[in-house]
Amino acid sequence: MYDSLKTKAEDSHQLILSKDSILKKDPDNTDVRLFRSINNSRSPLKTKILNTFDNSMLPVALMLPPSLFIYSRVKRNTYDENSAYLLFTSEFTNFAVTFGIKTFFKRARPLNALKNVHSKGIPILDVYSFPSGHTSTSFAMATMFALRYPAYPQVYAPMFAWGLIIAYARPYFGMHYPSDLLAGAIIGSGSSILVYSLRKELFKFKNQVLGEDKTDEGSINSGVLTFFGAAFAISAIFDNFIFKEDPGKRFFISPWMDNKRGGLNVKWKL
Repeated sequence: MYDSLKTKAEDSHQLILSKDSILKKDPDNTDVRLFRSINNSRSPLKTKILNTFDNSMLPVALMLPPSLFIYSRVKRNTYDENSAYLLFTSEFTNFAVTFGIKTFFKRARPLNALKNVHSKGIPILDVYSFPSGHTSTSFAMATMFALRYPAYPQVYAPMFAWGLIIAYARPYFGMHYPSDLLAGAIIGSGSSILVYSLRKELFKFKNQVLGEDKTDEGSINSGVLTFFGAAFAISAIFDNFIFKEDPGKRFFISPWMDNKRGGLNVKWKL
């Protein structure tokens, strides 16, 4: 499986390089200047912290909706159960829109288009830059919780902070330009706003599928932050202890790191 994915990534990388060859000189625009400012501002501690946040996006996005949904059903809290349902729907909507735009624009990542970029390496599954999928997903999640729990900033504020740190990490690791982040934040937030505006229809559909007649009632329970924190903690443990300096296979190929300036020197495996 890994070898197949790696081959596809290498082929995509070669296609990008043949179409958008490495530029001899940076374009004179604000996007690239901001990217360079973030990408060149490095330290070992900063790299370690940002890597932990950056790699937490996928585990949190995958674990939070089902864990919150199951827990809320057990606790018979329909409101939180519906929140998990809307969260999953907004994530799916965001993914579809983001993937479609990436495929349409096919913008090369900075590590593919610019010289001397600090990077983890080439991502196996996603070689395009615009918009940022990490940013769009984290903002979709944070926005949905802000819409569902407007009176509880302790719920959505940490998630927006998490999303902002992830967004900053993307150019830091050579994956995105700042404009990718802005587009990602807009798409992610917009996806959640769209899904939230259709919540009555979605709740009706859910009741029909499950053969229920539940109303959107209940109150916030500890599950929201508990499962968010648990997913982040699990990701951090795997990042910093289980996969650390592992000589096995990697999530990234051709890691172009500059260890003299605080670059990451961690091996990865599937």
